[in-house]
Amino acid sequence: MKGIKILLILCCLCFVLAPQFVLASAESESPWSTWMLFWRVVNAAALVGLLIYFLRKPLGSFFSERKTQISSDLAEAQEQREKAEALLGEYKQKLAGMEKEVEKLRAELRKSADAESAKIEVDADKLASSMVEAAKLAAEQEVRKARITLKNEAVGLAVQMAESLIREKINDTDRKRIIEDYLEKVGGMK
Repeated sequence: MKGIKILLILCCLCFVLAPQFVLASAESESPWSTWMLFWRVVNAAALVGLLIYFLRKPLGSFFSERKTQISSDLAEAQEQREKAEALLGEYKQKLAGMEKEVEKLRAELRKSADAESAKIEVDADKLASSMVEAAKLAAEQEVRKARITLKNEAVGLAVQMAESLIREKINDTDRKRIIEDYLEKVGGMK
């Protein structure tokens, strides 16, 4: 089999190279003479024959593999398309259900927000009333402190005034008499 292929290749090379020899010997003739045209046709036929002989199996297997690949790709694409269409229908149904669910959630959120708002108002009222009570207590304490402070200052001033009056009006004899009275009272207690 290998020998036939080599012989066929050599024959084809002869056909391919023969027009070159003819062309070299017939330079004076026109390039489109009948003989020249014959060799060109033979040359082209030999080239096509060689290409068919050597490329028939690889090209045949390539095209058959390509055909099976394309058919499997088409089948896979069809399957994926069907899956995508089913998924699209499912998502459309979910989307239609989602609108209802969104409305339901909005209503629940409104109720929750209203309840929270009412709770916040109640808490704010309680806080405000406790703040008012705390402010009243703080004010009363400040008033008490101020009264005590004023009372202490008044007592202090009264003591100072009494002391200054006493110092002015009491002389040494009065002092001695007060001391003696005090000592008698203290002595009587024993």
